[in-house]
Amino acid sequence: MDLYDLGPINWWETQCYYHALAYLGREGLIICCPTSPYVCLGLHDDYDQEIDHEFCTQTGIPVFRRETGGGVVYLDQRQVFFQLVLKRDNPRLPLHRQRYYQHFLQPAVSVCKDYGLPAQVKEPADIVAAGKKCSGNACGDIGRGVAYVGNILLDFDYRTMSRVMRVPHQSFREHFRLAMQANMTTLKDWIEEPVDYDQVAARLVDRYSQQWGDLQPLPADQELIDKAREIFNRVNSEEWLRMPGRRYSQRRIKVAEGVMLLEQRLGPELMAAVLVRGGRVEELKMVGSPPSHSEFFPEIVGQPWREDLLAAFQAV
Repeated sequence: MDLYDLGPINWWETQCYYHALAYLGREGLIICCPTSPYVCLGLHDDYDQEIDHEFCTQTGIPVFRRETGGGVVYLDQRQVFFQLVLKRDNPRLPLHRQRYYQHFLQPAVSVCKDYGLPAQVKEPADIVAAGKKCSGNACGDIGRGVAYVGNILLDFDYRTMSRVMRVPHQSFREHFRLAMQANMTTLKDWIEEPVDYDQVAARLVDRYSQQWGDLQPLPADQELIDKAREIFNRVNSEEWLRMPGRRYSQRRIKVAEGVMLLEQRLGPELMAAVLVRGGRVEELKMVGSPPSHSEFFPEIVGQPWREDLLAAFQAV
């Protein structure tokens, strides 16, 4: 297996190199991190519904749409990326791609455990520690290959992540930030001494070597560089970025595996921000004028979520 330990590189290169490997029909493991922050959409996300593009434009945060699944992520130099590209006919790949996450993520789980996190895979694609997400991951068929991509969070900017997302109300944005802080964790939360890219990257290389055998370190060659630039020129367009994706009548944001923050409109000036975990209401916060039936909200917490659960509180 070829190894490309690229270190800190341009933000767009962190996405385009693994795309390039896949389109070239080459296999390899890439370890890298971006030198500047950006926002990354999943293949099926809807740009206009998901992203506060005015904020991103004003602050100079670029937006990229990758060709793998998963949701919107905010990425910066405080995250270490690991990206595995395999040919579609690789015998290690199961027929159902999701089943490969358990194997692909084990080296990252092992590295997290090195730093004291009780890490484990939460199906289908999160790594969690003490019930909190510490790594987000995705996969997808790209060109002639299959790409599995993930990260280890050294630290995380919850406030900026909450700002780059389009939300129905500023209070909803604050609920989103608090939900992330309650359901995510990073290496910084678990260790006294800060760790940097080199330390985590070296451990990832060691664990993937144990999984795959000897890794052959290689620099990014000219073919790979040219293909990555070609891909960036193709996808760095309004047409690609604004490609229609999944849209919902009311806002919903995935916080972690099995955890969603939902908007529920109750009237022209009244809405609820509903945190749902495992299909049940965990928390409900009102935005706008308090409804007359607020005394019944404690009875809603813990109930299975359904679209009409708050129908009794609809404003007349």
